[in-house]
Amino acid sequence: MKTPNFRLYDTQATTGVLVGIAAIGCLAALMYCSVGRGLDLDQGIIAYAPDSTWGQYRNYIVMGLTAASIALGTAAGLLGFNSLGQKRNNLQARSWLGLAMGAFVDALAPVFFLAWWILKESII
Repeated sequence: MKTPNFRLYDTQATTGVLVGIAAIGCLAALMYCSVGRGLDLDQGIIAYAPDSTWGQYRNYIVMGLTAASIALGTAAGLLGFNSLGQKRNNLQARSWLGLAMGAFVDALAPVFFLAWWILKESII
């Protein structure tokens, strides 16, 4: 199998979109793991059981998904930005899409992480 040529701006734009899709997938998993389970809007907390199988690793899962989301979002944004506006890039829409997905993920991942970090309450 031939490896892609990343000196071509079309390849950078397409890869930026694919990395952006992976970043949105990590963001969806982060949203589910951080605020999707145990969110109680009446009390303003995210309840979790730290002694359960899921709860004892939940902090590490949220931190890992946050790091992965931000890294993938930054990579998608940089690939989209690098190929944007180049004369030899025939896929300008993909460049814009990769840049937008990277910015979207990089803006929302810290919000979900901070919501988890501030609102988490262990069930006794």
